[in-house]
Formats: sequence, structure tokens, C-alpha cells
Amino acid sequence: MTITNGYCALAEVRQLLGYSNALETTSDLLIEKVIEAASRAIDAWCDRRFFTTSADETKYYTAKYYNVLFPEEDIVSITTLKTDEDGDGTFEVTWATTDYLLLPFNQPYKNIIEVDPEGDYTFPATKKGVQIVGKFGYCAITDRPPEITTFCMLLAVRLFKRMSEAPFGVMGFSETGQSTVIPSDDPDAKMLIGKYRRLI
Repeated sequence: MTITNGYCALAEVRQLLGYSNALETTSDLLIEKVIEAASRAIDAWCDRRFFTTSADETKYYTAKYYNVLFPEEDIVSITTLKTDEDGDGTFEVTWATTDYLLLPFNQPYKNIIEVDPEGDYTFPATKKGVQIVGKFGYCAITDRPPEITTFCMLLAVRLFKRMSEAPFGVMGFSETGQSTVIPSDDPDAKMLIGKYRRLI
């Protein structure tokens, strides 16, 4: 299988497991599954994802306030921001980049959109009145925090070693990998990736 949006590489986990022989590939499929499972578990534990898709995604939001929007997910970049002013399902107003501010300024991720005081628009009160097209996630792959990669390797090794024992914490299998749950009090998770947990 091909690892989808994994936070570490097959070779990194193979090295940790002591599989230095490039021809020793019998466990590679399982290793790939646990890497993907570990990556999705990190997403769930942090309540955010640490990748963006290659193509733009489209998301819709209902603004609670006229001057600020708190999206449910992190945003790396916005291609277009449009609003539906009259609730008819047509997003007839396209905002310029000078109409809003993406916050916080000095972080790779953005999770607040504030109306620029010098801009032309405010957020409408209509349900599902804001459309955003862009790249979503905490960061692009090149900006992923090293702690995320390190913990993914650690968790993948843990999962792999449990496979021959009682699968404590392992919730099931799927074609795209294995789902797992990181305990809320996991000391390694707290130490390495605790500061990346989404607070809002």
C-alpha cells in the first residue's frame, strides 16, 4: 500500500525496528498501515491535521459574529473567500485579500479570520454564508513540526510491536490502515505534541 498523508517514512520506522536489510520487506505492508494509523491518531488527539491536500478544498461556515470568523479547521492559505449575503445559496460577493486578516500572524496555521477595518465587507448572518476555497491544515508538509514526525515514529513502533500481542488500544482495521486511540494522559504525547493540541 501507499502511505496516505503519513507523518513519517517507512524507512524511518524500519530503521527503528532494526530492519536494515533492504530486501527484508515482508513486514513493510504492516509497517505502512501502522504509520498511517499513528498519523490519524495524532490528528484525532490534537484535533487538527498536519498536512494539506495538493488540490484546494472548499469549506462552508456560518459566522456567529459580523467581524470575526472562527473556522473549525486550520487554514494554511486562502484562494478565495466568498459570502452569501441573502441566504439563497449563491456566493455573490468575493472578498479581496485586503478585506480580511488571517490570524495569528506569525504562525504557519491560521484559525481566525478577522474583518479588516479598512475592508469593504462584514460577515453575513446567513446560515452557511461563508465559502472558503484554499489549503487547510496546520501546515504544509515542508513546515511540519519535527515533534509530530518523532511521535509518529514512536507510536508506529509501539503499534507494530503490539500486533503479535494483545492489541490494547487498537480499535480495528481498514483498507487504508488501522485506527487507534492515543490515551489522553500519554506522557510521550504530552511531552512531544501536547503544545500542538487545538484549544478552540
